Amino acid sequence: MGSFKIAIIPGDGIGPELTEATLKVLDVAKEKFGLEFDYIFLEAGDACFEKRGVALPEETVEAIKNAHVCLKGPVGETAADVIVKLRMMFDLYANIRPVKSYVGVPCLRDDIDFVIVRENTEDVYKGMEFMLDENTAIALRVITRKGCERIARKAFEIALSRNKKRNVTAVHKANVMRKT
Repeated sequence: MGSFKIAIIPGDGIGPELTEATLKVLDVAKEKFGLEFDYIFLEAGDACFEKRGVALPEETVEAIKNAHVCLKGPVGETAADVIVKLRMMFDLYANIRPVKSYVGVPCLRDDIDFVIVRENTEDVYKGMEFMLDENTAIALRVITRKGCERIARKAFEIALSRNKKRNVTAVHKANVMRKT
């Protein structure tokens, strides 16, 4: 088996610390499973913007395109210039958040096991905002049939892949947002 190219964007704030901890886990996986990782450290985020005047350099995007996977830490004030652009460029439409309680880890309940699936590229993430006047900002909510269908499909695929309950619950505001 060849080497897996992993593009790494440490990010800002706690990002570098989280990235360091994640790399320790990956190093254990390398040893245990005989894997080879080629880490490619990249710049993006607030520190990159301060240093270079751009939050997401083109060479970072190109390196991500040439990697097998990208590990990105949290970014700060430049999030819209990094996270949202990457989501759009790579069509990362599904925000998948597993939630689970584990034996031996203190938790309010010991039977928590569900997955939140959220659309990640539409709605206000389209970034269509403007100032109506000096006191009023407007953000347009963009929802497409394609976006709705594929996020629903993803939720059902995840539900069907689970060994436990296979329920899908749609959380919406159809009572007040009748079109979107």
